[in-house]
Amino acid sequence: MATAATTGSPNQCEVLLIGCGNPLKSMGGYHALQILDNRVPDAKLKYVVEPWYFSEAASSAPGHDEFHLWRKDQESKNGIVFLSKVSDVPPPEDGVLRLAIISARTADNPALLEASVDIGCKAIYLEKPGATSVDELLRMRNKANEANVKVYMGFNKNVSSYLDLSRDFAKNHNGKCDVTFLHNNNYKNTKEELSECFERNSEGMLKNMAIHELAIAVTYYGITVETIAEVIADKEYSSLQTLTGPSSGKQITDFDKLRFKLVTKDGVEINIAADRCGGDDSVGIITDAQTGHELARFSMPDEATIANIPTLKEKYGDAMPYFFTQDPDYLKLKTLVVSNFVHGTPATGVADIDIAIETLKVAEYLTPILQEQLKQ
Repeated sequence: MATAATTGSPNQCEVLLIGCGNPLKSMGGYHALQILDNRVPDAKLKYVVEPWYFSEAASSAPGHDEFHLWRKDQESKNGIVFLSKVSDVPPPEDGVLRLAIISARTADNPALLEASVDIGCKAIYLEKPGATSVDELLRMRNKANEANVKVYMGFNKNVSSYLDLSRDFAKNHNGKCDVTFLHNNNYKNTKEELSECFERNSEGMLKNMAIHELAIAVTYYGITVETIAEVIADKEYSSLQTLTGPSSGKQITDFDKLRFKLVTKDGVEINIAADRCGGDDSVGIITDAQTGHELARFSMPDEATIANIPTLKEKYGDAMPYFFTQDPDYLKLKTLVVSNFVHGTPATGVADIDIAIETLKVAEYLTPILQEQLKQ
């Protein structure tokens, strides 16, 4: 286990993790584990802010006891300081670079980012989509820019190997081909499961599940609201349903399956697909544009990642399975962020808050258009 002491060296940064949760069940906790195990060069975990599990309301909540057992262990072994509020974190010492990793509820992110800036963080890794609305993201960007703070976004697929392989194959293929980025979830195709899914992800498929693929389209294919010339839903593939939320009793209309093509004013084409009940992988699919014949497909997780899952299971026990399938991408993303922040090396592929703003704009723009096309 890594030692969390921070030296103040300009060749490393101290990390403030905001929103840890249960270390084996929450994404914030997995960020901590990767850093503590010395897998992110030049990053040292110094502070953890966990508002929920320090609250009285959480005293009987699932994960409460596990978190506090882990907290006590990290306090004694690694000297990590645990707090309930960002404002309680002291300013960094002179010469210390501080990176905040915010992995909390999306609705809480604007206030947490503002507080991180106020206590002297000069870089922030913000989990996607960053905020619930474009207006909030714009205010967050302004706050960060005024303080000269870099904001990196946790779109891990932007740096995944399956994306690179898909783009390289399409670029080097002789003849026109179509590229589709497909995101699968593993819900059962029943009204009961989909109703719960729709309610828990009430912002809608394009603003949560497919936001990764939209970020790829914005980053690598020049997609913005202003550049889109045409939106074409695949009506045979797609499915739009209105279901009743089991807790709220409210009617929620969303896609359980969706595929569409985006065409820019410059003629660039990209296909995006998402299936709530399609499995547990993400896939880049390249097909011949004329015949529709599949030429290649590349998946996340890849073979090397799958082969390493038993090792991770042995190390981390009953952590969430998707941590293991996306372990190398989470690791690569944090490594690129830290290297850029500390050493100024290129953070190739890493989305910033401007990408997040454009991505959320596109999601909000496309949702009513695609719903209307599928209703016709």
